Amino acid sequence: MIIGHRSMLVALALLLAVVPSARAGFDQAAAAFDKGDYATALEELKPLAAKGDARSQYAMGVLAENGFGMPKDLKQAAAWYRKAAEQGNTDAQFNLGAMYEHGIGIPVNYAEAARWYRPAAEAGDIDALSNLGVLYEKGSGVPQDKVLALALYNVSVALDSNKNGTAAANRQGLANRMSLDDVRKALALTNELLEPNQLKTGLQAQWRARK
Repeated sequence: MIIGHRSMLVALALLLAVVPSARAGFDQAAAAFDKGDYATALEELKPLAAKGDARSQYAMGVLAENGFGMPKDLKQAAAWYRKAAEQGNTDAQFNLGAMYEHGIGIPVNYAEAARWYRPAAEAGDIDALSNLGVLYEKGSGVPQDKVLALALYNVSVALDSNKNGTAAANRQGLANRMSLDDVRKALALTNELLEPNQLKTGLQAQWRARK
């Protein structure tokens, strides 16, 4: 099973510190969104997004994707996600990757899906790790590599406080179809990636090795 894209504005209530003027706009947007007043949320977010604020751009993508305060427009949503993703917003990177993977508002492109999942996975996004595992398991847009796929599932599960996500089921099914030697290789790679401060550099090394 492949995890779908995030369609709710979960980040608004957990925004990181920003400049005071932008923070005020975010606070008003979050309050309006919580009340279902999407028009006001849009009014507050749009000028911040236009000035290049990545969090606002991500939020604009969610509004456009769901038709909150505006007509639903998946192409516009993808465009906003791209702007935020290019600035390093991991939620936007995940959503853009999922849109490419599933052909939501843009044509299916597994290589682009992997491209955008990777930086989110490097930051520890459990869903990006899981979805990348699917791509590497199937060889969709990337070289097929079941050892890496199983390691990605393992890391996703390890970082998931609930331990019952899609990655848990995916890894069990994949492990059952792998040789014991390959499972051991995946476990060794998993342990390497889970070493303190090693996830980003470790994953980047894996991407380079499989180009």
